[in-house]
Amino acid sequence: MVLSGRDSTRTEQPLLSVEGVSASFGKRRVLDEVSFAVDSSSIVAITGRSGAGKTTLLGIISGLMKPERGRIVYRGQNILRWGDFRRSRFRNREIGFVFQFFNLLPDMTSYQNIIYPAIISPTSRSLKDKVDYLVEYLGLEKILHQYPATLSGGERQRVAIARAIINSPRIILADEPTGNLDERSTVDIINLFKTLRDENGMAIIIATHDSRTVAGADIHLNIDNARLQRIEPPERRKKARRSR
Repeated sequence: MVLSGRDSTRTEQPLLSVEGVSASFGKRRVLDEVSFAVDSSSIVAITGRSGAGKTTLLGIISGLMKPERGRIVYRGQNILRWGDFRRSRFRNREIGFVFQFFNLLPDMTSYQNIIYPAIISPTSRSLKDKVDYLVEYLGLEKILHQYPATLSGGERQRVAIARAIINSPRIILADEPTGNLDERSTVDIINLFKTLRDENGMAIIIATHDSRTVAGADIHLNIDNARLQRIEPPERRKKARRSR
């Protein structure tokens, strides 16, 4: 499923870097000198207990929130130095958002929800062809003119993902995207993220508690006591122990 003609080839420079980010709520530090890099065509899972700062980190990455200190570098530029309008345009063009509770507009049909980000984007092209492609790929034909209240959780999340990728973003930020889904729908969403990574070169950053989502990621990061740690997969840890 190729959504655009964007060049998604890897370069030596990461697509996005989080550099020394710190943030607090009152006297409570939630992020302390957090740093990591994200390449195109990769899935990053971020775990941590509730309230650990996962959602805060996604908000800072998108430019919706500003940290006390640190930089968010996207394709070589610190987005936190941009004005509000430029950051807003960055979110519309370069980032797709997927949420646990879907955040679909209740008074709009599935079709209207999907195209909404493209309508407000002045650079949107071939909208009908792209919608038709997404509808077919995600199996949304039968629910295209239904309202969110009539859809199952898995159907709502597929509509939400179609909306997130309608502008062919380079990055998807997903906040507990499988938290309200049954097992089958969870597997479907994880496989869809892998397809977007492999066929469209998207970088997908997922805040999650779900072990299956973590297992499908390329990188696993965990936030504990405001610090970020990279967690190696079990098979890699076993291999490292055997090589000692």
